[in-house]
Amino acid sequence: MNLIQIVRDHWVHVLVPMGFVVGCYLDRKNDEKLTAFRNKSLLFKRELRPHEEVTWK
Repeated sequence: MNLIQIVRDHWVHVLVPMGFVVGCYLDRKNDEKLTAFRNKSLLFKRELRPHEEVTWK
């Protein structure tokens, strides 16, 4: 069995996990962008009152 035959038979077992990892990476990058925007937003610039809590991460 040569390398080309192995790749042809098992490409799904490589591409699906790679897609998952790339998707997680892009999701985290998007979350960083949204967090940076939230930190710059005037809506979230005010000081929290003592009984208020931040509910997002």
